[in-house]
Amino acid sequence: MIKRTLRAALAALLLATGASAQAAFPDRPVHIIVSNPPGGPVDVMLRVLAARLGQQWNQPVVVENRPGASGIISTSALLKAPADGYTLGMVVASTVTIVPFAVDKLPFDAQKDLQPIALVARTPFLFIVAADSPLRSWSDFVAASKQRSLTMGSFSIGTAFHLVWEQTARHAGIQALYVPSSSSGKTQSDLLGGQLDVALDAPSSAKGLIDSGRVRALAITSPQRFAGLPGTPTLAESGLPGYAPQPWIGLMAPAGVPADRALQIQQAVARVLAEPAMKAQMETLGMIPIGGTAEELARTIAADRAEMEPLIKSLGIKLQ
Repeated sequence: MIKRTLRAALAALLLATGASAQAAFPDRPVHIIVSNPPGGPVDVMLRVLAARLGQQWNQPVVVENRPGASGIISTSALLKAPADGYTLGMVVASTVTIVPFAVDKLPFDAQKDLQPIALVARTPFLFIVAADSPLRSWSDFVAASKQRSLTMGSFSIGTAFHLVWEQTARHAGIQALYVPSSSSGKTQSDLLGGQLDVALDAPSSAKGLIDSGRVRALAITSPQRFAGLPGTPTLAESGLPGYAPQPWIGLMAPAGVPADRALQIQQAVARVLAEPAMKAQMETLGMIPIGGTAEELARTIAADRAEMEPLIKSLGIKLQ
């Protein structure tokens, strides 16, 4: 009888200790590695999110910028860390849905080595024209592309911008010469100077020009109108029903983080993203906060990879 009582007490103690350890996470600083350089929209968003998580957890959340090599450098650094939830990665979609099919060899397996934690945000893109352009709508763009040679400019070959354009051109039946550029500023300059007919840009980069009347937005790639640009129709409204190509930003970790801890992190992220101030901040950065589950992120990755792999192979894209 005494032995049974002692065993029961010991079991209860162990359960309590385990619950306490779980509740105590994190009990030291958490690091989030990101491939984007300091100062850009993803970095700014992450730093605001990290500060709020730090307040929730009463522990510092440290942002580490590891730019370069299309996310390979930052992901490699992430995968050197233990799978304990104390080192996370803010990963942009292209790192796991474009790069694996556009390089000859990766130092990691994007499907096996990374564990989805939370779908943080979607990042819609804008099709824009100069204010004096004869293209007044998306349908004008489609019609004009069938009558004369047009130019469409955005970021470098193999970027999310380029692949969204290629996807959209196929869906809409548009023919236009893609003009890659090293920066949004260069693309905007070429658009305003008349060297481009249309450009694909991020809301955060284009909004100032739209508000000043120097450019007009033909359409946005989000499924619903974007709160920051409510006058801009979606592609679905413009003749492509059900079509809304939006890259995403997700929180990931080295594979093997315990499910309960991963859920704890996701729920903390979702709470922050639901805050009105955070929503407003992300709107100014051209992002749509999501706060989705690990399962939602995993499904999104799988769907995007299934679409990107044949598209990248058909275009013959090779990243160095």
